[in-house]
Parts: sequence; structure tokens; C-alpha cells
Amino acid sequence: MTGVAAPKLAVVIGEVANLTQGGAVDARTFANWVVTGVLLLATWGYALQRPIGAQYYWRAASWVVLGATLVTVIPAALAGGAAVILVAVLLPVLVPAFVASFLYAYRSPRVWQSREHAS
Repeated sequence: MTGVAAPKLAVVIGEVANLTQGGAVDARTFANWVVTGVLLLATWGYALQRPIGAQYYWRAASWVVLGATLVTVIPAALAGGAAVILVAVLLPVLVPAFVASFLYAYRSPRVWQSREHAS
């Protein structure tokens, strides 16, 4: 299992456990799922060096994912000592996914040229 997939799998397991224990799906939880899915798709596309959708989408999505992560990290970091430790441990593990997302959107000309040639 890659370094990027392990924390995402932990998030999925945590979400499933929350739902099976009667947890509700609110707007924030749903938004987290969407952002996580977008980050996983970008990482997958970059790893496979295959175009998924359009390049302009991934350029915007990489910034939205980064911004959404920063917006959620700030309240988590202010929540207390245990939350700061959790953020400090998990965030560096996710950095490769953010880098892959950026590289996929901005630094993968072969991926997007293959899309243009296929059309």
C-alpha cells in the first residue's frame, strides 16, 4: 500500500465506523468525501499518467482541494493538543497527494497531449 493510500484508507474506515454507529452525514462530512475523492482521482490519474476529464478542471480542483484542506486544518489545529498532534502526523503523509495533484494539473504535458491526439 502506498504512503498516500494508507491514510485515505484510514479515513474511509473511520467514516464507515462513524456511519455504522449511527453518525449523521452532514454537509461538512459530504464535502470532505468529495474533496477526498477528487484528491484520490488526481493522484490516480497522475500515477497512471492518464487523462481523466479535462486539464482545466484539475487545475481548478487542485486549488480547491488545497484551500479546503487549509480551511479544515485551521479549526482542527485550534481544537487542542491532541488535534494538533493528529494534524502534525497526518498532514505530512498527505503532502505527496497534494504534490501529485499539482503535478497532474500543471506539470504533465504528456498526459494532456495524449488527450488532444486522441480527439
